[in-house]
Amino acid sequence: MTVTGLVLGAVVAGVPGGILGGVLGHALDRHWRLQRWSDLPRQLGLKPPFERVLFLCLGRIAKAHGRVTDEHLQLARELMRQYRLDEAQRRQAMDDFNRGKLPASRVERQLQRLCRQQPQRNAELLDCCWRMALVHERPSAAAQQLLDAWAQMAGLGKAEQQRLRQRHQRRQPAGAPAATGGGLRQAAAVLGIELNAEPAQIKRAYRRLLSRHHPDKLMAGGASEAELAAAGEQVHRIQLAYDKLKRYRGFR
Repeated sequence: MTVTGLVLGAVVAGVPGGILGGVLGHALDRHWRLQRWSDLPRQLGLKPPFERVLFLCLGRIAKAHGRVTDEHLQLARELMRQYRLDEAQRRQAMDDFNRGKLPASRVERQLQRLCRQQPQRNAELLDCCWRMALVHERPSAAAQQLLDAWAQMAGLGKAEQQRLRQRHQRRQPAGAPAATGGGLRQAAAVLGIELNAEPAQIKRAYRRLLSRHHPDKLMAGGASEAELAAAGEQVHRIQLAYDKLKRYRGFR
C-alpha cells in the first residue's frame, strides 16, 4: 500500500503527490492493515461484508417480533457456528445483531449496497432471515413487511419468497391441536434434550424415542388397543418435535 500510494501520487501530482501518497499508504498499512487498495471501500463501509449485513438484518427481524427471545439469540449463535466465525467475528456479529434491533440503524442502506455488490448471495441472506422470522411458528406482521420489502430489493419474486417460507415453516396436519409440538423449548423437552444440543445428539434422541414408542414394537409385546393408540400419538409428537428442531438448526 505504501509503495503503491507513492507511485500513484508521483504519477498524478509529481514529487509532492508522491510524498502525500506514500504517507497515506503507510497510514492505511499501519492502522487498517490493508493489503490492497480494493480493501479500502470495505473499511469505509462502502462494501460491507456479507456476515455483517446478515446479522444486522437478523437483529431487525428478531426485534420485529416485538421482543427478542432466547430462541432468536440461539438461532443467531447457531448461524455464527454455521458460518464458522472466529471469536472476534462472533463478537462483531452479535454487535451487529444488537445494532440491527435499533430503529435508527440504517439496515436497508447496507442491504441495498450488498444486493448490488453481491447479488449471488441475496437468496442466501433472505433464507436466513426467514429462519429467524419463523422461530415462533409464523412471522409477525412487521417481520412480514420487512421480508417483502427486502425481497423486492433483492430481486426475489413472490414464488421464491414462498419457497423460502415453506422451507422453514413448521408443517402441522389440519385439525391438529395448536399446542402439539409446542415451541422450541417444548420440542427439545419432548426429545429429552437441551435446546442447544448438537445435531448428532438430537438425531440419537429422536431415533431412541421412536424405537421405544413405535406401535409395531409394542404390538409385538402384547400391548392393548389403548396403549397402541397412545403410542401412535406419542410418535406423532416426537416426529413434530424433531421436524421443528431440524428446521430450526438447519440440518437434514
